Amino acid sequence: MASVRDRDGWRGRCPLTPARGGTVQGRSSSFPNRKRPARMILRLFCLLLLVAACGRPLTEAERAFATRLHGDALDISRVRLVEGAPVGAVTFHRKPRPRVTCRERILPPQKEEIVTVKPAAVTLFHKVYFARDWYLDDYMPDYPDRVNLIAAMLLAHELTHVWQWQNRRVTGYHPLRAAAEHGASDDPYLFDLREAPDFLSYGYEQQGAIVEEYVCCRALAPEAPRTRRLHDMLAAVMPVTALPQSRRESDVLLPWRDAELTGICD
Repeated sequence: MASVRDRDGWRGRCPLTPARGGTVQGRSSSFPNRKRPARMILRLFCLLLLVAACGRPLTEAERAFATRLHGDALDISRVRLVEGAPVGAVTFHRKPRPRVTCRERILPPQKEEIVTVKPAAVTLFHKVYFARDWYLDDYMPDYPDRVNLIAAMLLAHELTHVWQWQNRRVTGYHPLRAAAEHGASDDPYLFDLREAPDFLSYGYEQQGAIVEEYVCCRALAPEAPRTRRLHDMLAAVMPVTALPQSRRESDVLLPWRDAELTGICD
């Protein structure tokens, strides 16, 4: 059976604790001002970024990971990963999320407090801009033998936004619509699978978070009921690879040594 290791085995620059850059869910930039001038400024800024930043293509291992998740519904040849993100620090009142999901239970419990965090990444069309502390030359260097779970979840979340853009005729996605979710909700990443079985009925950030949850559950508990439910939900909109039948596909590097894995995706 594939093994599970804690963050002491990680040697990359990607931070694995909430103290740097926020929690694993803190992915996209917040835009509290949703008035028209702010939208115009954002559009101009996006155009400048698209011209100035070339980025790198996905590595061979990242491509294999993305293909297993999104299949041919994602044109990976057009994806570019850029070091440096157009995001700033955000201060807000953080309320603890219910510790019922895989993506919450692999991290230490959060306290209700005022925090200042900087999002890890923001996706604009085919490009993913990573904050410098979160950028890696390869997010899946040992794939498929071993995965850094936080790095895999981050990459999967952002690639889902690229998928949303490439399939916008079905999803209705635009980066501005995703940004608007941050002004309309205290936590646009929070989702409840009991609300609907239809993936596209969730918000854009919720969709990214659901894919994160699937990556987490598939890596740690491929035979669990929640994993199967997530798989079936995603399979309805993208050609995700079939679940493994009896054991984990890869060794897993965890962000927290005290994570309790028993029943994590039941």
